[in-house]
Amino acid sequence: MKRAIRSYISFTRNERIGIVCLSALIIILLAVRITMVYYVHPKHNTAEEQKLRAAWEVFKRSQPKPVSDSVRNEQATYADKTSEDDAPLPSIININTADSETLIRLKGIGPAMAHKVLVYRKKHLFKRVDELLDVQSIPKETFDVVKKHLAVDSSSEDAK
Repeated sequence: MKRAIRSYISFTRNERIGIVCLSALIIILLAVRITMVYYVHPKHNTAEEQKLRAAWEVFKRSQPKPVSDSVRNEQATYADKTSEDDAPLPSIININTADSETLIRLKGIGPAMAHKVLVYRKKHLFKRVDELLDVQSIPKETFDVVKKHLAVDSSSEDAK
């Protein structure tokens, strides 16, 4: 019985060399496949990249400039008098037609989040403002601040 089993498992010298060569070839091919990610770059969509860069510039301009400690001390009394709600916010925005620059003007939405909203909108048109929570990584707190400035226009659903 052992001899019968051993005859199925045992290999000749040439078969063992072949198995080693095939194993080495498989390992080399897997290593090449894994490292190709670092050497082959995907094609860039230049139009989309330019839109994102423009949106990033708008976002950077909307952010407060860093101030030194001496200026910060002078501004402390002014900052105590103003609240965050006094900042001008855009009027009602239609989620189904807004571009990334318009979305970035909303408090708490940056270029990356605006891009995620636009990508989600390409797949699913918004029927209600609450569907914005379905977009990946939009926190509930940000949605609560932004929702009073958002609307969904039913005519934009018929257009697409």
